[in-house]
Amino acid sequence: MPMTLSPQLRGCGEVREAASLSCRKRKELMSKEPEPREVITVLGTIRPEEMGLTYTHEHLFLDAMDHYPSYEYVIDDEDLVAQEVHEFTSRGGRSICDVTLDEIGRNPQALVRLSQRAGINILMGCGWYREFGYPKIVAERTSRELAGLLVQEIEVGVRDTGVRAGFIGEIGTGRHFVKPAEERVFRAAALAQAQTGVAITTHTTRWGTLAAEQISMLREFGADLSRVIIGHLGDRIGVRHLLPLAEQGVYIEVDNIGYLDYQPEWVRADNVAALVKEGFGSQVLLSEDICSLRHLKYAGGKGYGYLLEVFVPLLRERGVTEGQIQQILVANPARAFSRRCPQSRGGKT
Repeated sequence: MPMTLSPQLRGCGEVREAASLSCRKRKELMSKEPEPREVITVLGTIRPEEMGLTYTHEHLFLDAMDHYPSYEYVIDDEDLVAQEVHEFTSRGGRSICDVTLDEIGRNPQALVRLSQRAGINILMGCGWYREFGYPKIVAERTSRELAGLLVQEIEVGVRDTGVRAGFIGEIGTGRHFVKPAEERVFRAAALAQAQTGVAITTHTTRWGTLAAEQISMLREFGADLSRVIIGHLGDRIGVRHLLPLAEQGVYIEVDNIGYLDYQPEWVRADNVAALVKEGFGSQVLLSEDICSLRHLKYAGGKGYGYLLEVFVPLLRERGVTEGQIQQILVANPARAFSRRCPQSRGGKT
């Protein structure tokens, strides 16, 4: 099925002026002559159209034992992960964005080996996950210094591996209020985005708590909100909670698909269908957020094929067309995770 180009957003005049400006900006960007763009994967750069069907928020490898004392949160068997990823590739999957950061076991070299072995594109994140796991460096450095570390990982590579990060995140906030250290990390992310042009993806705790505050922070710090992905939003009952966020121009990521102990699947499917109906289909991203052994097929979990095998049919039942599904799974990730090539940015990094 050919890639479906994103349609112009509908209903821009029905939201407040700031949202209208955001919609017009997105339209103008779409209508301009195409400029060279690239996606940074763990194996190097590719063209956006090479991403294909993409999951935008996964943890292929994980070691969160320091924070969650259970081996359930350790995924380090490369043979097992390659076998599990086949559930995705056998259904047409081409790319996965791995949002695991150092505090919870980021493993650049394992991602390289998996990408080569499974024949998929893997994009790796960078940054600092949540305040409870921040390393001392977050307290010891300024936001500008932290931004420099992010730029180094994006443009050169992580430590001495030479493996480059393709986006910033997932960076998160807690449940009740934004802590000073979290604010420092979000400022660093915005500064690094301004230098590199990559996307920022976030973690919200418990289904979107502090999502509005995250957007407000990133706007204040100068981030390009059209390149910001707010995570874990699909479980709110009622799209009315999501529309004010979408109106800011950010991507709405529905990424707890298959978490039946959170909300029933119809809640997420209803939210996606309603966002599409309200004209925000070009701002929706989907993923499963696999982050424990119990999510994997071998342990009786949903596995990486669940979204395509179970969730997509629920969208069809709600009137979401094949073209709109293609947009959400293919065109939107390609736009969200691509950046202008350094040459077209004047060679600045």
